[in-house]
Amino acid sequence: MIIANAYRDSFSPEKQFSGSHYVQQVQKMQVFKESFAQLQSTSPSPSPIHGGTLTASENFPSDGYLIDLSDPSSSGLEYYYEYVTLKDLMLDSNFRGGGIQVIKSLRTGIDNCYITHFNSFGIFVQGGHETYIRNSFLGQHITAGGDPGERSFSGTAISLNGNDNAVTDVVIFSAATGILLTGQANTISGVHCYNKATGFGGTGIYLKLPGLTQTRIINSYFDYTGIVAEDPVQLHISSSFFLGDAYILLKSINGIARGVNIVDNMFSGSGKGEDIVQLDERNSKFTNIDQVIVDRNNARGMNVKATVAIGTKNANDADDTSWTIDLNQALLFPDRVKTVHYSLIAGGDAFPNHALRNVTDNRIVVQSNVPVRANITVIVDQ
Repeated sequence: MIIANAYRDSFSPEKQFSGSHYVQQVQKMQVFKESFAQLQSTSPSPSPIHGGTLTASENFPSDGYLIDLSDPSSSGLEYYYEYVTLKDLMLDSNFRGGGIQVIKSLRTGIDNCYITHFNSFGIFVQGGHETYIRNSFLGQHITAGGDPGERSFSGTAISLNGNDNAVTDVVIFSAATGILLTGQANTISGVHCYNKATGFGGTGIYLKLPGLTQTRIINSYFDYTGIVAEDPVQLHISSSFFLGDAYILLKSINGIARGVNIVDNMFSGSGKGEDIVQLDERNSKFTNIDQVIVDRNNARGMNVKATVAIGTKNANDADDTSWTIDLNQALLFPDRVKTVHYSLIAGGDAFPNHALRNVTDNRIVVQSNVPVRANITVIVDQ
């Protein structure tokens, strides 16, 4: 059973309805939708739906949602709902439509929900502010990982097409895309994505916000599936763990990457030479780059890429006048060196003049005026 309470200025009787065949309950559900729609943002009242199961029937509309917080009467209001809480629910979309839709709503809580068998979206949020999704489990197929049908997983577990939302302590165990973000100023924390492996075409989190990302992803776990960010601007990814050759992909749409922090993450791979951070420049090269910091990450079985690198060239048995240190293996962006610091330690009694001569193609060239046996160290920032 689901118990839904709609509180207004005066006490409203408690309503109950069966969750086994949702389509048969639409008329009853409309009572609650209408009561929610009457809530005014100037005087919010709590409207919880909690404790039960909904299963879509065989003729449930393929574009519908089991719980639909959208405008029931085309009222044209700026916001339709406020302070609605959906808690302790099991939603089975029966491979027809989605789980929860939240349109132009304020301060919505989705807590401890299990949402499965969706064809479109497990949770779809559009417009509004402050939808908080926490302590929930979402998957198109019920699996514990390594599913033989993983290649065919489709749908998106969570889509946030709005601002100021948060996803916290959520597990996404099957879907083509774990979280799709098309709105700014959202926070993702404590999320475990093993929805569909990158090798099978899956994505853990897709940031489709070219030019203004404004997203923070922290303390999360990407299990064989990674992150894609289009033209990232103000993106922070930190304190997360990437397993199974999972990586972060920066995808160029108009060649922009500004204000990006990818720091203090751990990566674990299979030793196949996968880079922890990669560039997709098939549309255009990254040319508008500023304040991008990729640093202090560690990797096991993968190649560390960074925007800061240290290189050395030790003296050999012969004197020389030119030393080249190739940092392409370490640096993220090709043919881009913003600043260089270097030191030259000369052996013997030599006291040469020396200078930085070239940084083309991320190859640092230092030369001296006389042959000398020297150790060179360079620190490069992109």
